[in-house]
Amino acid sequence: MTELAKPLPDVHDPLTAPFWAGTRESRLLLPHCPNCGYLQWPPEVVCPECKHTEKEWSEYPAHGSLWSYAVYYRAFDPAFADDIPYTVGLIELDVGRKMYGIMVGEEAEFQIGQPVSGVFDSINDEVTFLEWRMDTSA
Repeated sequence: MTELAKPLPDVHDPLTAPFWAGTRESRLLLPHCPNCGYLQWPPEVVCPECKHTEKEWSEYPAHGSLWSYAVYYRAFDPAFADDIPYTVGLIELDVGRKMYGIMVGEEAEFQIGQPVSGVFDSINDEVTFLEWRMDTSA
């Protein structure tokens, strides 16, 4: 059987390149507006609050709580068929923004409202994904 290549993010996209550079160093970098301070995720061309066009990137802790999750039993892209089932969590970061990510662990462990920590999973020299696991140390 031929193994299908999974699609990978464009780590050179000017809008998200700093995020991917951070994950390669096991760091969570997020943009904020230098004009009004609005913390963006996902990154946008202009600040949704004040329409300022510049942004600054800062490091934030890869910690939060599990706000919601969904378990996928069907691959919408054949390249992901071997990953089924997998879980995508909606994480409310401690800094107040929400982001999606793959959950690591068993579904029985996932508890809404409980702490999660980021796990950096290096796929290759350029791509490192930020995934999430339940934080049992909290």
